[in-house]
Amino acid sequence: MKSTKKITIEQTAQQIKQCNSIALFAHTNPDGDTLGSCIALSLGLKKLGKTVEIFCDQPITGKLATFELTKLVHSEFFGKYDLYVAVDCGDVFRVGEFSCLYDSQKETLTIDHHGGACFSKYNCLYQYASTCQIVYEILKCLDIEFDATIATYLYMGLCTDTGNFSNSSTDADSHKMASELIPLGADFQYINRTFFRDIELNELKLHARVLSRMRTYYDGQMVLLYVHQSDIDEFGLDNTVTTGLVHYANDVVTAKVAVCVSQDGENAYKVSMRGKNFNVREVCQYFGGGGHLLASGCRICGYFEDVIEQLVRVVGFTI
Repeated sequence: MKSTKKITIEQTAQQIKQCNSIALFAHTNPDGDTLGSCIALSLGLKKLGKTVEIFCDQPITGKLATFELTKLVHSEFFGKYDLYVAVDCGDVFRVGEFSCLYDSQKETLTIDHHGGACFSKYNCLYQYASTCQIVYEILKCLDIEFDATIATYLYMGLCTDTGNFSNSSTDADSHKMASELIPLGADFQYINRTFFRDIELNELKLHARVLSRMRTYYDGQMVLLYVHQSDIDEFGLDNTVTTGLVHYANDVVTAKVAVCVSQDGENAYKVSMRGKNFNVREVCQYFGGGGHLLASGCRICGYFEDVIEQLVRVVGFTI
């Protein structure tokens, strides 16, 4: 069995400092936190003269692709590195198609804020609101000079993973970091507008359709939305448009459990869940997923109505 251990942020900085070449792995279905963390860490380490490459098993699309430096992310692996780093990954399978490659390496490091499993040789795990907060502290330990670009990508991860500083994981440290990044030149207005305001007309039409068929269970305590691939294709969109839809369900006053089920292949569905004083992580773990206490996700295979029935039944055990 592979030897693993937890290390501190200071020890992580020292471990990275000893390496000349580093491969960073963003998680599959990338979000603002995993990409913001990877890009900011890459830029910082390059200031120290390190060779750094970023890998993700899926192409960067949608709103994330509007950020210029996401072009640094490679979808095919190449090269050999002193250290392999899984960024914002709660388990090795979050590395997606690169999981086996990653797991076969000797020198591996996890940097993650979910407090998940120790699957790397070294594991820097903190219960922070975002992985970007850990990366920020690592870069400070390395005495990196922050510029506007690094600040912007750190802010992107912080802002998106806290739901624009509105979800339950947001704390004083989140606001403190934001207050330090803005004077450094973080483009907070563009980030806020891109992720939380701007919307394409066809995407808005998709939202209208999804909301029109909202389902409720247990006297409105469970609110569920769903998106078929045919919906996305009809409006000429890609699957990234389903990100954030779950918040509509969570905004219903009676909702304790909000669910968005979106098709992710033939007879396969990605499930995003949010809770109000309800442990949705426990539900997602039942299906092999995980995440935060009040914000989690999983993937379920099966026929659509069977998937819905399973979710409703498992939620019903504890609601």
